Formats: sequence, structure tokens, C-alpha cells
Amino acid sequence: MTTEPTEPVDSAESTAATASTAATTTAGFTADLFASDGRLKAIPRRPARRTALLDHLAATLFEPARAYTEREVNEALKTVHDDFPALRRHLVTGGQLTRTKDGSAYHRQQRTGPLAGAAPTAP
Repeated sequence: MTTEPTEPVDSAESTAATASTAATTTAGFTADLFASDGRLKAIPRRPARRTALLDHLAATLFEPARAYTEREVNEALKTVHDDFPALRRHLVTGGQLTRTKDGSAYHRQQRTGPLAGAAPTAP
């Protein structure tokens, strides 16, 4: 059996491909949670699915460098589900959003690890 030599892969290309695959996996993981009108059917009970959903919502509804009032967070979450207080609590306890002690401002938390639902890559 012969093996053909493989070309070295640029680490930037590898990272981009991994991120793209992870994003596709995460999107596929959460796609069935939404109705055809784009609204969330239900908040998942399973932690892994809920985390994937919360990561998706944080990434699509909130800008990383912007401060949001509670009213703005509520308005954004109302666009996807009627139980916006539960989603807001899950986003804060899950670490996707941070909140000031007085509750006056919310910020999207920057994720440094692999995307939720993505398998870690081998070195």
C-alpha cells in the first residue's frame, strides 16, 4: 500500500476550516430549535443543546463591544421567544452575557475556547 505525501497545511487555513466546520455544526445543532418564522420553539432542557442555542443567540443578537440596557436585551430576545426573562437569565448564568452588579448594563462575553458543540482538534 502506498501513501501519497501530503502538503503541509497552513495553520491559519486549518484554524479557519476548523472554525467554519464548528460554526456549521453549531448551526445544524440549533437549526431544528427554530420554527419556519425564525422564532424559537422552546428553550432546550439538555445543557449541551441549551449552551449551543445561547452561543448562537449571543453571536447573532449582540455585538461584542457594545453595552446594552436590560430593556435592549429584552427587546432583542423578544424577537425569538416570549420567555425572554428566562433566556436573559440563561445567557448571564451561561456566561454568554455579563451584567454589571447594579444590572444597568449587559455586555456580550468574548469566548476564547472552541465553539460550543465543536469537537476539540488534535495538535
